Amino acid sequence: MTIVQARDAIWARLKEHIACPIVLADDIEDMPEAPYCYYSILAPRITNHAFGLAEIEETQDGFIRRRSEPVSATMSFTFCSKNRDAPDSGYIFGEDEALELAEKAHGFFLLNGHNIVTEHGDIVIQNIGTVANRSGFLVTDTIRRYGFDVRFGYVRTDEMPTTTILDTGIKRNIHQQEGGNAKWQKT
Repeated sequence: MTIVQARDAIWARLKEHIACPIVLADDIEDMPEAPYCYYSILAPRITNHAFGLAEIEETQDGFIRRRSEPVSATMSFTFCSKNRDAPDSGYIFGEDEALELAEKAHGFFLLNGHNIVTEHGDIVIQNIGTVANRSGFLVTDTIRRYGFDVRFGYVRTDEMPTTTILDTGIKRNIHQQEGGNAKWQKT
């Protein structure tokens, strides 16, 4: 699994759970109307420098060298809202809405999202940070923000085409001499 595959799986399941837009932080596109969430990948690969598991696999197109190792990554989620009139003639307090969305997302990672199974492998939540206030003043209004960081683990896999020698042409070694007894000679 790659960090992009892990990110996409987390993004899709979280978006379905909280039912509001989740966008990439610092993107060049305009932010959606409130409420919304923005995310960033803080650390795409945290490793203990394990050598990992290396293997060669034969495919229809040749051979692939594959290396896998357990790694961790950290993503940050921030839920945003602002005070505004509600469509049903009520009023929405941005503070409450942002906090409720952050708590709902936090609960997702504690329950259903604690272990996300994908076609590329499992994503296991290792640590969920505390929901904290991340509000900020924006020109004439305050954008109400609450967020947290999530550290998760997955098995990172790297692949590349390779070649291999299937038959060296050697039929026996020195230990496979006639009669099964190796004959050593002094030189």
